Amino acid sequence: MKTLLLTCACALSVLATFISAAAAAASAAATTFSNPLRTRNGSDPFLVHVEGYYYLMTTTWRDLQISRAKTLEGFKTNTTTTTSGGGSETKTIYALANPKPEGNDVWAPELHKINGTWYVFFSEDRKSWVLTGGAHPWESNFGGKPERVHQEWGIDGTIVEIPFPGRNGNHYFVWSCEKPSEKDTDETLQSLCIAEMFTPTSLGPTHILSQPAESWERVEIPVNEGPAGLYHKNSTWIAYSASFCKTPDYQIATLKWDGIHDPLDKKSWTKSAGPRFSSANGNYGTAHNGFFTSPDGTEIWNIYHATQNASGSCGADRQTFAQIVNWLEDGEPDFGVPVKAGEVLRAPSGE
Repeated sequence: MKTLLLTCACALSVLATFISAAAAAASAAATTFSNPLRTRNGSDPFLVHVEGYYYLMTTTWRDLQISRAKTLEGFKTNTTTTTSGGGSETKTIYALANPKPEGNDVWAPELHKINGTWYVFFSEDRKSWVLTGGAHPWESNFGGKPERVHQEWGIDGTIVEIPFPGRNGNHYFVWSCEKPSEKDTDETLQSLCIAEMFTPTSLGPTHILSQPAESWERVEIPVNEGPAGLYHKNSTWIAYSASFCKTPDYQIATLKWDGIHDPLDKKSWTKSAGPRFSSANGNYGTAHNGFFTSPDGTEIWNIYHATQNASGSCGADRQTFAQIVNWLEDGEPDFGVPVKAGEVLRAPSGE
């Protein structure tokens, strides 16, 4: 009997070890992913995490779509439901009535929550537009008519939150604008502009925030575009894309607010000494990004697009990638180096 009990105990121990190992393997599988998340129409990605789901928008050129998934890996598979956590589901919230044959009319959609309401900001016909939703990014009805954010030429609009004393709110609209060069008035530059936002369709005066003056911002065409707000330990940055998108030198740089002076004044911002994130490991044009927090709120991640075309691309072949943002001892962000496609990465904390 004693021998039988020992045998049973050993068998149970082996079974428990097997179950534990299987559970660990399943856990590991559930908490990893690989890039790219989207292999086509993956450009200009923007992602938020809300109540157990990631919500992803990218440029499709002819409409605006929202996809949701419980894991980053889930965006690789489109299903009719995400209840099992194994894939993503997608719905169209806006479609062009008369798209142009070349299909390049609408791009750079972003989801932002302002005072309890979700909005989708996007570019159409080189102007900035907004769709008004409701209290939830998926349940919202964005089916209304888009409204102009402002009347100027402008693309790639985003919302940056800056708590500055003396203002009624802390929302600022930042976009890529066309303005005369401050050094040579005969040259018009694709710059970054900023304006105080009273409502999603009511802005204060426009102020120039940055112009492409450095050599690494002027490859083929001088460009500043694709702004995105980044926040960490009471510091605020605006990441942006520099140089022409149809080059491998399309890359990410940053502006940092000094935390003291008026954010509408360009002197309150310091431009990075050079690009912070550039082509590597077979990925080119690694830019036009956004930032999102991990499900448990402890990490900040960079979501960006890249192409496998070594010459660069502005088209539908751009893919969606995600990578964690690390932090240097001096408090500055470290975006790292673009990872090779297919490399297995740890998923955001809390998945």
